[in-house]
Amino acid sequence: MRIGMMLPNMPFPPDIRVEKEAQVLAAAGHKVVLLCRGDGRQPAVEQFGPITVIRHRVHPRHPMRRRIDSLTYLLTMGSPSWRRAMESLVTEHGVEALHLHDLAYAPSAIGAARTAGVPLVMDLHENYPAAIAQWKRGWLTRVTFSPARAARLERRAVRTVDRVVVVVDEAKTRVVGLGADPERVFVFGNAEPKSLVPPEPLPLDFTSGARLVYVGGIARHRGLDTVIAAMPAIRAADPFAELTIVGDGDALASLKQQVADLGLEGVVRFTGRLPKDEAMAYVAEANIALVPHHRSAHTDSTIPHKLFQYMALGRPVLVSDCTPLTRIVSETGSGLVFAAGDSADLARQVQALSNPARAAEMAAAGRAAVLDRWNLESEGVALQELYRQLSDVSSGSAC
Repeated sequence: MRIGMMLPNMPFPPDIRVEKEAQVLAAAGHKVVLLCRGDGRQPAVEQFGPITVIRHRVHPRHPMRRRIDSLTYLLTMGSPSWRRAMESLVTEHGVEALHLHDLAYAPSAIGAARTAGVPLVMDLHENYPAAIAQWKRGWLTRVTFSPARAARLERRAVRTVDRVVVVVDEAKTRVVGLGADPERVFVFGNAEPKSLVPPEPLPLDFTSGARLVYVGGIARHRGLDTVIAAMPAIRAADPFAELTIVGDGDALASLKQQVADLGLEGVVRFTGRLPKDEAMAYVAEANIALVPHHRSAHTDSTIPHKLFQYMALGRPVLVSDCTPLTRIVSETGSGLVFAAGDSADLARQVQALSNPARAAEMAAAGRAAVLDRWNLESEGVALQELYRQLSDVSSGSAC
């Protein structure tokens, strides 16, 4: 099939989930055309690996028409400009299915799919209504797209679209509870390809103390404040312990202030956002890898890419007790769990995980779990099955 993915709220690249899905679908013989937001600085059409990228701008030469489109969107959650661009994926680029990566544009996508007569797949990366309640947003978006409005939109979307994709089993349970047909909900997780696993296990060295690492977005719900708060206790037990935070986000300034207030300069290092290979080099240098998310309805129904990146590189993981994190880490034996938001418990678990023999055992278990089950190749089977079904329907076969 020729699949039209849609990422209206973001430029591309990067988007790690879109890239993984395109890789999986290309391996099954599908073609991926991606419609994303353009800023005028990148080509309107560009080939990015297996993805044909089309960048859309809303009336760039007509400010008044752009304002009218924005007002229409705020009032109805439907953008006429984006809907036309979505329809053009079918009429001009020959796509046979639409695949939306942003709940906020579901009304436009539903309208476009109906007009064009093609199936629509809704890709829910997270519990969006719960997520936006935690995100730092401007006052206008808080008023016009409240969590309650997002929840109503999500409930309608999962009952209307042809297929739903979620990232973890807990998320499938949630959307089925919203009225989605369980037979039409597919779990495609955030696992990494087996190629990320080094041919030989990386050394795991504690002779210079615990070297903690975190890679990813820096926002309030990520729980990095708990890690920093734990560092004095961690250092009391291990004077050489250090923490490296790789990433960027709106909580960065407050975390740096927290480090200064605790006198942890030189103990906590911030690298900023880095390309994936550079970020993974920091993981390889570490001996404990962190997913310290605060627990909420959002984090209890999603799973981050970083967990599987850590496991693939053979780093023992320390995660908070969010439901999917606890389940996967406990099932695989790849690390330990601490009570979310509890810096004292986090410090205790760091000390327990700093036992070289125990850490090595958990590192090996995580690496093995990625090779055996938690990898992109295994996860991709569900996404390939989804499009096999849609292809059968479009060709007139039974689903």
